[in-house]
Amino acid sequence: MAVLIRTAIVFCLLVAGSNTVRAQEGSEAKPEKEPKAKKACFRIRNTRSFDAVDDRFVYVRCVRDRHYLLTMDNACLGLQNSIAVALANGYDRVCSNDHAFIIYQEFDQTRRCGILNVEQVEDRDAALELVELRKKPEPAKGKDKKTAAPDPSGGRR
Repeated sequence: MAVLIRTAIVFCLLVAGSNTVRAQEGSEAKPEKEPKAKKACFRIRNTRSFDAVDDRFVYVRCVRDRHYLLTMDNACLGLQNSIAVALANGYDRVCSNDHAFIIYQEFDQTRRCGILNVEQVEDRDAALELVELRKKPEPAKGKDKKTAAPDPSGGRR
């Protein structure tokens, strides 16, 4: 673990407060197809900023106006509200499925979350659009289920 930490953590961004990207809600019509995104890699040292869109997606801005959307392998509880974030890998680059991960500080606990997918996008708006399209719709709560307790008398009076 010491070797991994010594060689892996190349970039750390400390944020004074929650500096997250919030998806804008509005009456805009959603496009029928996803914005352009292609699998890509980036060098950790070229990272300029990143924001947790939610606990599953992270937007990354690199040098030369390059933008990436990271998809975590699981929901990373507390990532969106974390106060310290670091990209880590045994190599200089982060690619899809290469065992790279994000280390983040949630309150007094250090957590680690694997990066499943790295995609290059046009800009932050394109990344937010992809996130909105990929989010699973939440199931309706209590609409189809009867919540009343059964009548013990069987409906007889």
